[in-house]
Amino acid sequence: MTIHRIDFSTGVAVGVDGSATSTGYTHPIFGEILKVYVNFQDSPPAGTCDFTLSDEGDPASEAIVTIANSATDAAFCPRRVTELNDGTDITYDETSEVYEPYVVAGRLEATIAQVNAADYADVTVWYRS
Repeated sequence: MTIHRIDFSTGVAVGVDGSATSTGYTHPIFGEILKVYVNFQDSPPAGTCDFTLSDEGDPASEAIVTIANSATDAAFCPRRVTELNDGTDITYDETSEVYEPYVVAGRLEATIAQVNAADYADVTVWYRS
């Protein structure tokens, strides 16, 4: 297995201040998301800025990273609860859940919303394939 790093941006937000949005995409990637760093640019309003990172092709639209009402740069090591084939969560001792990285097969989609025109976020993702 190899660890890769990809850098991309949401692109500059367009719209009315306080409700501008933008979405950016990576080229297709295939693997497990290990770490995500979000770096907000310009001056998004901390009280309303929302950020979401997801797999564009995920039919469940499950978010990998969600930031609500914050414009603070941050690093994440996102994980999801491991499940059995019937959707039951796997646990160590019937109380402690088992977590694993998100698996992606396609483009990552980063969206910034409820920001001012010209705001954007730079995103760095480390993944294993």
